[in-house]
Amino acid sequence: IVGGRLLEIPAEEEKGFDAAFDEAFADPEVELVHVRAVEYGCLHFEVRRV
Repeated sequence: IVGGRLLEIPAEEEKGFDAAFDEAFADPEVELVHVRAVEYGCLHFEVRRV
């Protein structure tokens, strides 16, 4: 686990998510990103490096 980031969904959702994934994948050690609920940590989905 590299770390975490709280992302509030911006008005332009796609751009906001793209920017967050770009930031995460800028680290070559990151292979995948889990998107989770803040309240209980439930997994919504994961995004893998291409």
